[in-house]
Amino acid sequence: MKYGIVTDSSCDLKALPSSHKNIIYMQAPLTLRLGDIEYQDNETLNIEEFMREMKACTSTTGSAAPSPQSWIDAYQQADIIFAITISGKLSASHESAVMAKNMLKESCPDKKIHIIDSLSAGPGLTMLVLKLAEYMDEELPFEEICEKISEYQKHNGLLFILESLDNLVKNGRINKIVGNVIGKLGIKLLAGASPEGTIDILHKCRGRNNVYDRLIKTMLNNGYNGGKVIISHCFNEPSASYISETLRQQFPASSIKIMPTGGLCSYYAEDKGIIVAYEK
Repeated sequence: MKYGIVTDSSCDLKALPSSHKNIIYMQAPLTLRLGDIEYQDNETLNIEEFMREMKACTSTTGSAAPSPQSWIDAYQQADIIFAITISGKLSASHESAVMAKNMLKESCPDKKIHIIDSLSAGPGLTMLVLKLAEYMDEELPFEEICEKISEYQKHNGLLFILESLDNLVKNGRINKIVGNVIGKLGIKLLAGASPEGTIDILHKCRGRNNVYDRLIKTMLNNGYNGGKVIISHCFNEPSASYISETLRQQFPASSIKIMPTGGLCSYYAEDKGIIVAYEK
């Protein structure tokens, strides 16, 4: 295969649309841990069952980046590889992907591999995957695709709506005091990915739809004007549909996709969590 796109399993997209026939899409799975039990975040993971077990777990939980060998195995499947990782500020996945590239280059010095730190997660990676596939369908030169995807990435945003912060607090992604206060008060949190790839708390909202309306207002303030939107949800399709329908009222021609979160994003977004990626 000429072109390959590899992501870690923080990307919620599990397969490319069938129209992209000449591109192979692969994932390097992260590992999720509940107490002494480890789960590979791949196509065999039953998300609903995993979430039930996570909620019942009283032991330490966590996640671990894919091994360099997982990346190497994927890199070897195509001539030209683009790899996309969850933000390097949130996981060692990017470091592992770079290590794998350097290891493979020792035996295959002419191998073309471009690694992208998404500075994002979930649908943020999906946006990059789908745009890369468009460039590959045009058979643009490797260097040109690298330049174009880098420029495209600058114009994407990512917002989160979280009803529980337990796992983000446990894993040091959110301040413990802030997380505990929000949890006790029943506040829904609107957060976003910063330009550096960290998580910024933007608003604390009460009320069923207040936080979803605030998310849409934040998108508009950040420059959204009818471009592509991808909404990932953790067992919360009604709220994802509310966001989609509200956006379509203002931008009827906009391209909006809704998809369930995969293992890693379900673990961190938790039940009813929403993650929205959009073009600015």
